[in-house]
Amino acid sequence: MKQSTHPVRASDRRRRVHGLVVLLGAAAVAAGCSDSPPDGESADAALDAEIAELEAAVAAAELRLERLRDVDELQNLASAYGHYVDKSQHDQVADLFADDGVVEILGRGVFIGQDRVREYMNNLPPGPTEGSLFNHMHLQPVVHVAEDGLTAHVRARLFVMFGIENVNAQWGSGIYENVFVKEDDVWKLDYLHAYQTFYTDYEDGWAKESSAIFAPYERLPPDRPQSVEYDPYPAAFVPPFHYVNPVSGRSDHYGDPNWQGDRVP
Repeated sequence: MKQSTHPVRASDRRRRVHGLVVLLGAAAVAAGCSDSPPDGESADAALDAEIAELEAAVAAAELRLERLRDVDELQNLASAYGHYVDKSQHDQVADLFADDGVVEILGRGVFIGQDRVREYMNNLPPGPTEGSLFNHMHLQPVVHVAEDGLTAHVRARLFVMFGIENVNAQWGSGIYENVFVKEDDVWKLDYLHAYQTFYTDYEDGWAKESSAIFAPYERLPPDRPQSVEYDPYPAAFVPPFHYVNPVSGRSDHYGDPNWQGDRVP
């Protein structure tokens, strides 16, 4: 016999389960069981409880899936930023920011709002050009999404290879501690903060020389000075972590354990 492809409605399922409970109770009485079979109301209450438990489990699974999707999208967004930067796609970079997004890179100062972010990015050298190299890599991402799913923090390591053929070449490294915001179900950069670890000429290497923290551009003054005063390598400085130890729960690492990003009201 061909089975019906129509879904079973919840009311039909409830009637069938209730009928089964009644039949089992009647069978138990007929067998001399001393326990009374559950009445219709108690059977309905038990079924309602089971349905509520299943609905809660489904909702929890859906939330878990959404958070996993968030992490994937955030990692892709951070990586897309790096790929656009190292090919000097300045407008593509600015498009990744929220309207009131903020950029703070090395010691250049703080630029507030997407228009200022775009101005900062277009202030950088154009490219790609013949004989130039600028690889801008994001490594070791650590992603945390807020419980409400509307904001997130991502810490990542920056590694840079920069050079112009027959002119000069540099290594560079840093730490990103970035804040993201979800708007209209789309993740965007809210506050990008790049801390300078070191920059050094390729010929010398970090064992011989390392650049001081970069200064603001005279041709493009920032909206605010840098938010954290520090010196890069060879000084010992660890950019503040946005998270506690994921195993021990300890928050006594370097910096303020309650740090939630750099935005100043």
